[in-house]
Amino acid sequence: MLAPAQIRARGEKLHTALDVVIEERSWSTPKRRAHQWRTLKKLVQHAFEHVPLYQRLFAKNCFKPDMLEDWDDLQKLPLLTKDELRGRPEADLHSLSATASWSAPALWSFSQAEAPSKAPGARRTPGRSRDDVRWLASSGSTGIPAKIARSETSLWHYMAWNTALFFDWCDGQPLTNSLYLVDFAPDSIDFAAADLLRTTVPDSRLFSVHDPVSKLTEKALSISPEFISSYPSTLRAFALELGSRIIAQTKLIHLTSEMLDAHTRHLLRQVFPNAKLIETYTSTEGGLVAFQCTHDARWHIAETNVIAEIVDEEGKPTEGLGNLVITDLTNDATPILRYRGLGDLARWETSPCPCGSTLRSIRQLEGRSAAMLRTRSGVLLSPFVITNAIEEVGGLAHYQVVQKLPGSFEVRVVATHGTPPFQIERDIKSVLSAAVANDADLIVNFVPKIAAPHGSHKVPLVISELPLAA
Repeated sequence: MLAPAQIRARGEKLHTALDVVIEERSWSTPKRRAHQWRTLKKLVQHAFEHVPLYQRLFAKNCFKPDMLEDWDDLQKLPLLTKDELRGRPEADLHSLSATASWSAPALWSFSQAEAPSKAPGARRTPGRSRDDVRWLASSGSTGIPAKIARSETSLWHYMAWNTALFFDWCDGQPLTNSLYLVDFAPDSIDFAAADLLRTTVPDSRLFSVHDPVSKLTEKALSISPEFISSYPSTLRAFALELGSRIIAQTKLIHLTSEMLDAHTRHLLRQVFPNAKLIETYTSTEGGLVAFQCTHDARWHIAETNVIAEIVDEEGKPTEGLGNLVITDLTNDATPILRYRGLGDLARWETSPCPCGSTLRSIRQLEGRSAAMLRTRSGVLLSPFVITNAIEEVGGLAHYQVVQKLPGSFEVRVVATHGTPPFQIERDIKSVLSAAVANDADLIVNFVPKIAAPHGSHKVPLVISELPLAA
């Protein structure tokens, strides 16, 4: 539990960050663009002068900061991949002289953030003197986790943006009976955010997604939360555990870090019939990248936080389906410049939004490149093609589609009681054959349980084990 002095110090930091976010949200498009360009130039110069990773990357691509004269020159800045972040020593990823670095192994390690020099187990790098930073690792859902440093300032900014969005979702009347299901891995961005969240939310409302589903379900039934923040895969398991029971008091569900597929959406609407579902698109490397519009199906890019691009396989801008590339404007501890490592595919939505926002938008995230499936003739399929088709099949408690060979899909099924397996298999093959135009072999296997991969709490619905070049 935080001491009153800590709560006050954290409250001041949150208020300061909120003042910045509230102002940013009022900016016009020209002012946002000017902010993006000004911040980009500063980050590029900082990376060029202080960060060994970028010093090598820029030299390899014959790039110098003075080559950025206007937006047309953005393509001259080299793309950064996840492989270039993986396995790097901290000294490669962090400024040589700009910031102080500390970490503490205890739970809620940021609880000492008001006085980092006194944090138990803290380690400080000599000669660094500015903001404290936290070392975070991505979930590793696409392979080996990538580690980066995030400044405390960027984390408070992340917290402030989520707070402002929460007020939007609640129409200015925040719901106080809440439940947060969080990944408490010490090096996750969600762990860091949950610690900052303790400024306004009691510890008793923060639960680990690694706890048994039965425990999480029991807790939710006991408090009947009006608001739940979680990951889609966690709430999917939650909904399956509840079965036919419902939680009618829940009015709002916030989902993040994973794609919300049609099957999970259907399950959640059965268990939480009165809840509005809202998604945010976040990542360790980019913080808050986008958020779902409350008036439309699109996602607005948080343009004061990131510069977003959609590029083809050659790294050139495209108006069609392409790879999402981001530049994080909030964090200079490990600069993230033109980062392609998120692995997500998207396309721009160019029509005006009914909500009146002038932020750029994407229609939806169409899947991770690592989850794209390949038919017998070589056509790439978004995982949504598969999950949206399977949504029509009855009798499924849980399922997972795995591709190990081109043109062949294995569908693992946990069936509900009362539906004959032959009927489920027939229906799956029927809808998927139509979805892929009979361009794949389909194998249906019935299993007692579908577990998360080792070391993860997430249970992906679609997995491709094909090499990227297959």
